[in-house]
Amino acid sequence: MGQKTNPNIFRLGVNKTWKTEFFEKKNAELSLYTFKDLEIKDYIERFLEIHGLILHDYKQQYSNSTLNLYISYFVTSECNLLQEQPSTLFLVDQTGQKKKVSTRLQAKTQSSVSSNFAWDNTKTSVQDSYVLRNYLKRNNFKGNISELRLEESTQSNTIDGALQEMFTTLSLFLDSTTKINANFSCLNKDFSFLKTIQTKKFILLQKFRMTPFLKEGLELLFYVTCNRNSANLLAKFIALQIKKIKRQKFFLSFLKQSLTVMVNSEISTVKGIKILLKGRLNGVPRAKHTTLVIGDVPVQSISATMDYSQTTVHNSNGSYGIKVWVVEK
Repeated sequence: MGQKTNPNIFRLGVNKTWKTEFFEKKNAELSLYTFKDLEIKDYIERFLEIHGLILHDYKQQYSNSTLNLYISYFVTSECNLLQEQPSTLFLVDQTGQKKKVSTRLQAKTQSSVSSNFAWDNTKTSVQDSYVLRNYLKRNNFKGNISELRLEESTQSNTIDGALQEMFTTLSLFLDSTTKINANFSCLNKDFSFLKTIQTKKFILLQKFRMTPFLKEGLELLFYVTCNRNSANLLAKFIALQIKKIKRQKFFLSFLKQSLTVMVNSEISTVKGIKILLKGRLNGVPRAKHTTLVIGDVPVQSISATMDYSQTTVHNSNGSYGIKVWVVEK
């Protein structure tokens, strides 16, 4: 009979720890805490997916009447929180008069929380300095410049609005006396100094240069092999690509070749990866199993440090089941 055990649950207390911590005062509170844990995690995962983010890691801890959340995520190219808005560059002289220099689009990021902020001359970008010099030369501006100010259009911040919506929903679900503390961690960091190590090996992936998933896929797979607890990130990425593209076998070929290069690199924290897919890949009439194994994957050993995730995705050809095992060093 194929009665399988979840690898994460099987290793709890051996080499894995619980991602939800709480202390129940009565026996009846155990089921209540478990229900809250599952519902909050499902809501946060759906919330991030709607806004083009992939959940990497999630931890929850209750302390008296305070809920502490740790959320690690990866920003995909479909993220709708980084919208562009018009911004205008002004010159301000000592008398307070302003003169318009240029109008451009400014991407909204997490650092631009306030709608208006000032730049010093030492903080101007190369592009703004070039525009400023051309303006002064073209208009023979000879006055004294007191400051260079960047004023954005007064629009509601998309990031602040989304976070406010999430906290409002959680506060309605939980008790009104419960305080919520959330710590967000973004995986999209600059690892260019590490990527240059594998430049020669990535030349073998030139046949995928015209595909839309090459650049984002290499970046995400790099984070998968360099961070722990990345099985859910890899499973969600595979599900996202299978749902969008029609040539799934070509994508799986890219997946195996790129993961082979990254797992065998010196900076990798992963010993092996196993991926199991079932469904009508490439639109075949009957569903089949497809297995990708990279490196050493001792799934039956309880002493192996392993992360496991599974997910289901649907498209016009039916449903696809995805299972991912990631063995860490």
